[in-house]
Amino acid sequence: MITKLLWGLAPTVVPFVVLGALELKFPGERLKTARGWVFNLKLALLYQTVPVLLGALMAALILLIRGHNGGGLIDLSFDASGIGMTLTACLIFMLIFDFFYYWWHRAQHEFDGLWAIHKLHHMDESLGVSTQMRVHWLEEIGRIPFIFIPMALIFDLPIHSGLVAIVITVWTCFIHANLRLGLGLLGAIIAGPQVHRIHHSRLPQHHNRNYAALFPIYDVIFRTYYHPAHDEYPPTGVEGEPEISRVTAAFMLPFLHWRDWFRARQTAAMPRLDTLGD
Repeated sequence: MITKLLWGLAPTVVPFVVLGALELKFPGERLKTARGWVFNLKLALLYQTVPVLLGALMAALILLIRGHNGGGLIDLSFDASGIGMTLTACLIFMLIFDFFYYWWHRAQHEFDGLWAIHKLHHMDESLGVSTQMRVHWLEEIGRIPFIFIPMALIFDLPIHSGLVAIVITVWTCFIHANLRLGLGLLGAIIAGPQVHRIHHSRLPQHHNRNYAALFPIYDVIFRTYYHPAHDEYPPTGVEGEPEISRVTAAFMLPFLHWRDWFRARQTAAMPRLDTLGD
């Protein structure tokens, strides 16, 4: 049982350990403090309780959808013989996954109500591999209708297959790493730390750029791609938003944002006293 648990955690833990060690040895910008690491780890523990509950709901929804549409439009079963077929199936799945992720991610930046959830991830002023864990639990809920359900409608992919999940987990850890590593012209095709750092930049010329997690070709197609210069590693964070250091503040962040928005709307709708007699 313990051995299976350790193997199950390995795809998540190993990238953090390896990339974290590389960040200490070859940092791209300022290193994250131990306090920053602990805070992000606390958020990760809070965040991980939600997928456990939502996982059952998502599996039930996918099974229900497959029961109605016969199991998806495209069969990407990994039972096909040959490593070539397996890798091709992975690539096709990840290409389509990143298409839906691109538009979900872009919506989070362009709609204020969704930005209230997503901005916690961007408020990290010391971008690094642990930033991948700095996600509000409400984001996982949003991914169900925007990403997972459409993918279930398209693909007949065995739920037990974790190969794609491992690749996506490792790669998203990699692109958040605090490493001075650029991929050159390949950066427009395959996501890397420098291109994704532009997405987290607090500088205005970088805002709303480089949304894709795996394949920036979507940013190129939809005109949101920014190709960094050779030595362009900007500061990260959200201008005007102070860093958060308490888990309770992180938990409440979107709710307080929505409350302030609602109050502002109410105030704007109220008639001014000096006009009541007109």
